[in-house]
Amino acid sequence: MTINIALATSEGLVLGCDSIASSVEYVIDPFELDGVEDEEGNPLQSSDGHKLVALDPSRIRPVVTNAWAGVTKLFQLYEGSASVAAVTAGVARLNNRTMKSYSEEFLGQQKQKQKPLVNVQTISNEFLRFMRKQFTEHYKDSSLPEEYWDGPHFLIGGYGAMDELPSVFRVDVRANKVYEQLTKGSFGIAWDGQADGIERLIRGYDSTLRMAIERYLEQMIDEHYQQMTGAMAKILDDVLAQLGATLPSGVDTVLPLKLEVSPPWDDMKVEFSYGNLPLQSAIDFVAFLVNLQSGKSRFAPGVATVGGRTHVAIVTKGGGFDVLNEPQLQHRHTGFGDDV
Repeated sequence: MTINIALATSEGLVLGCDSIASSVEYVIDPFELDGVEDEEGNPLQSSDGHKLVALDPSRIRPVVTNAWAGVTKLFQLYEGSASVAAVTAGVARLNNRTMKSYSEEFLGQQKQKQKPLVNVQTISNEFLRFMRKQFTEHYKDSSLPEEYWDGPHFLIGGYGAMDELPSVFRVDVRANKVYEQLTKGSFGIAWDGQADGIERLIRGYDSTLRMAIERYLEQMIDEHYQQMTGAMAKILDDVLAQLGATLPSGVDTVLPLKLEVSPPWDDMKVEFSYGNLPLQSAIDFVAFLVNLQSGKSRFAPGVATVGGRTHVAIVTKGGGFDVLNEPQLQHRHTGFGDDV
């Protein structure tokens, strides 16, 4: 998994991400499988004597089998007439190539074009077409069912040739869609990947918690409605029995519709003045959010799927794309001798 952040302010766009990639295998617990029986209740077996079981696809689960740091998920997509960059989540490789490799190829192709692109949305659409070809090629001979195909996601943002303020678009390669996230002059924050810690900070809840609460309320209301329906029917029957009467025709005995309850979710969010954040404060905020999600993943049970070095970059109108404080590759293990 991954954490991606895009923060649009009046001074520029700040992108942030972690640097861990993980591999996932789809597994099923054999002890959850149900045996298959014949009409008489006898267990069925294969020709070689093995017990037959029924596979419920809903019990297939993704399990992280490995994770490694040092992955580049933040890169430039366009420079010149426009300045555009992206962060990526989802699958880390297609056709044995990284997203960074594809971004460099795309960037090189755009530099060679006679007619430059000038719009962030146009560049996002062009990049989607480019990546969709790689996605289709990657899965064309795959035995994996299509519902398990994992496509990369991108938060793409920056400045078009005529833009004075940044914009952000969300690209889903598997769905083959580009979604408008933050338009020019619409300041705010977008995230992708594994972001439950960030959601809880900013919204006051995460998606899983919200779904659980709404599902619980719906269940309680349904049960209460059924109980009230049964109680009212019994009361009515008892009254009619005491009176020795029958219910007149045309009497409506249906209870009012069930109560619809929607918690005030919007009242729980923390208000941030994104547009007024100075660029340095925006950089610090994005780094804090990435580190928050990385820390949660680091100290929670299981394999840490967010973490490693936090990468931050900015895109500004005058300065273009700039990755901040990135170390150079080093040869750090020079041997065991004292003279090296």
